[in-house]
Amino acid sequence: MRHIPALLLILVPTVSVASEAVVVGSRTIEPLSTANLTQWTSGLVFVLLMILVVAWFVKRFTGVGSGGYTGQLQILSGISLGSREKAVLIRAGKQYLLLGVAPGRVETLHTFNEGEITESVQDEPAGFQESLNKIMNKKAAE
Repeated sequence: MRHIPALLLILVPTVSVASEAVVVGSRTIEPLSTANLTQWTSGLVFVLLMILVVAWFVKRFTGVGSGGYTGQLQILSGISLGSREKAVLIRAGKQYLLLGVAPGRVETLHTFNEGEITESVQDEPAGFQESLNKIMNKKAAE
C-alpha cells in the first residue's frame, strides 16, 4: 500500500512521454547541411589551433626544439657516470669546459683552451631503410 505513490510517480511521466507520436527520422539533421559542416569545420579548426598553441608553449617554456641554437654556449657531449651523475663537455666562446653535473650541484672538472680539443662532426643517424639494409646484408653474409 505504501508503494503505490512511488509507483504512480514512476508510471505517470512514462505514460505522458509514450503518448507522443514520434516519426523516426523527423528530428534528424541532414549530415551534409551547411550548419552541420560549419560546426564540424569550426570544431576542427579550434582543435588544430589548440594543438599549435600547446606546441608553442612547450617549445617556448621548456626549451624543447632548440637544437639549432648557435650561440656562444653549446653542449658538445655528455656521458652518464651513474644513476644521477653526468660529465658534460661544453664550449663557452673559445674555451671548453668539462663539467661534473649532479643533483643540485655543478662543478668545473677541467678547462681546456682553444686547440686542445678538436670538434668532430658526428654523422646523422642512419635512416630506417639504411639500418635495415645493413642488418639484412649482415645476415646474408653469415
